Amino acid sequence: MEKRIRMATIEDCERILEIYTPYILNTTVSFETEVPSAEAFGERMKDVQAQFPWLVCEVDGKVAGYAYASKHAQRAAYQWSVDVSIYLDESYHRMHIATDLYNALIDLVRAQGYFTAYALISVPNERSDAFHEKFGFKHVGTLHKAGYKHGEWHDLKYYEYELAVYPDVPKEPVSIHELL
Repeated sequence: MEKRIRMATIEDCERILEIYTPYILNTTVSFETEVPSAEAFGERMKDVQAQFPWLVCEVDGKVAGYAYASKHAQRAAYQWSVDVSIYLDESYHRMHIATDLYNALIDLVRAQGYFTAYALISVPNERSDAFHEKFGFKHVGTLHKAGYKHGEWHDLKYYEYELAVYPDVPKEPVSIHELL
């Protein structure tokens, strides 16, 4: 098995959307309720990639999973924090792909100048809870009944990961393009 992590390209959009679609349709892992078109999803990727890394992991040449960082919140004071997300094709679980993707993603956002990464995990999602806790994320709070999907209200857990020591006066983070 040959694994390779690289920056996602727009050519990966359809495969990434193929991985993401079952999470939308069959689970509450994503609070998204409708599958976006490939064109809309490609625009979403471009928007994210203007500032943040979006990675894919190929296994034997096929995209098996992806991870990306995105803006945590709109206000200027939040600019040193990011949200992180990860999705794997179900047939590629337990191959350390998620760990490899997160290690690469965390290294990149740290190098960009971010200090805190947040993962938002819908409840229930024991697999994601266990993965994030093993990786070193700390559960810092729960938003109760934050989303309604598949006929039920679902809580949303916040997990936090400290990327670096917090300086007295932080420098503004750089874009992924400036970093690379």
